[in-house]
Amino acid sequence: MKIDPQVVVDGLINHLTAAVLTAPEVEKLLQQGKEDKFSRAGYQLLGAIPDGTAKLDFFCEITLQAEKQRSSFLVKVLGEASRESSGWRITQIYDVEVGPLESGELP
Repeated sequence: MKIDPQVVVDGLINHLTAAVLTAPEVEKLLQQGKEDKFSRAGYQLLGAIPDGTAKLDFFCEITLQAEKQRSSFLVKVLGEASRESSGWRITQIYDVEVGPLESGELP
C-alpha cells in the first residue's frame, strides 16, 4: 500500500501542533513575555520521504498566531511518523525552528 504523505500529515496535524506548542523553542517565546497563547493559523507539508509502507519522514511548516498581540510565527518541523495497528502516530520530532512570519505570508 502506497503512503500519501499529505493524508498522513493531515491526520496528525492536531497532535503535531500540540507537540510544537510544548517545544522549548515555542515555550521560550511565552517565557520572554512577548506572546500570550498560540493557536495554529495554518500549515503546509513541504516534503516527505516514505520508508516502506509504515514509516514517513516529513518536513512541514506550521503558522502559529498569538491570540492577544495577533503576531504570527512560522515553525519549521522535521519529524517521523509510523503506522501502527491503530493508525499513524508521530514517533519522533527531530528539529523545530521558530521565526517571525513576515507580513503577507500567512497561508
